Amino acid sequence: MPVPEAVSTARKAEAAGYDSIWFHESLYQRDVVTYLSSILGATKRLKAASGVINTFTRNPVTAAATFATLSELSGGRVTMGLGLGSFPTVPKIGYRIFPVAETRPLKRIGEYVSVARMMWSGEKMSFRGEFYTAEDLQLGFKLDFKVPLYVASLSEQTLRYAGANVDGAILSPALNTVETTRKMASFVEEGERSRNRKVDKASYLVASLDPNPAKARDVVRGYYFFLYQLSEVIKVEALQSYGIREETLMPMKEAWKRGDIAEARRMVPEPAIDALALTGTPDEAKDRLAEYVRAGVDLPIIMPIGNVDYAIEAMAPGPSEAEV
Repeated sequence: MPVPEAVSTARKAEAAGYDSIWFHESLYQRDVVTYLSSILGATKRLKAASGVINTFTRNPVTAAATFATLSELSGGRVTMGLGLGSFPTVPKIGYRIFPVAETRPLKRIGEYVSVARMMWSGEKMSFRGEFYTAEDLQLGFKLDFKVPLYVASLSEQTLRYAGANVDGAILSPALNTVETTRKMASFVEEGERSRNRKVDKASYLVASLDPNPAKARDVVRGYYFFLYQLSEVIKVEALQSYGIREETLMPMKEAWKRGDIAEARRMVPEPAIDALALTGTPDEAKDRLAEYVRAGVDLPIIMPIGNVDYAIEAMAPGPSEAEV
């Protein structure tokens, strides 16, 4: 999404009563800091968050200074969402993700969090870790607001770490069943109990809505990320309660593997759409969102595809609803 379009979307979200707007970042797409600074300068109440930056392409000292500056710009409306790094893309610039026994992702994330927080403290700091080093550094201006820090992960260990150590956990990725979401939230809760604390549990939820519900479902069916996740990432066990078996997915997976996207789209099982996305009428989509909230999601992050403006309007929180 071009930055001016993102700013326009943020203004609509603010007017509709949403709590915050979150932006992904990739190695070769538009820079998340540009999105955040533009949006924070163009809105008055809406919070904005990275969802997420990674631990490889920005040194934690630089990231801490960047988000402190964004906090200053916005009067404390920015959140740092942090993740390890995308396994399909980070290796393209020379970093290994696997095997995790050697690359120690949780250690890397923990060090990153420590360095950022030491910088935000305003005190002179030094840090010498396995992955990051900082020597005799101090943030060069006063940070007047706390920068909330959320950690995103699929890993049980990292979700437990988030529950015990940071302000929030992002249950990744954007396509999870309610059952998978509940399980991921339970790992965060284990971390919470270990420190007798409570953190925010956020989750992206793909949403496709349209005045024509059949058209909205068709958008999900043709969404490249949906096809990729269903073909290569999501375990069939997570879909069994929706009546989906490996043989149900096989025709779609075979088409995907040979690069026939049109055929893969045609062979998507209808129950998979219901299992992984908010769609149908606005009331049906809100009912599904409520299921994720009951599963442990404190902050549902609606990820609209297709008719974006309609989805923003249709899913807007009402006067009696928690802001989303």
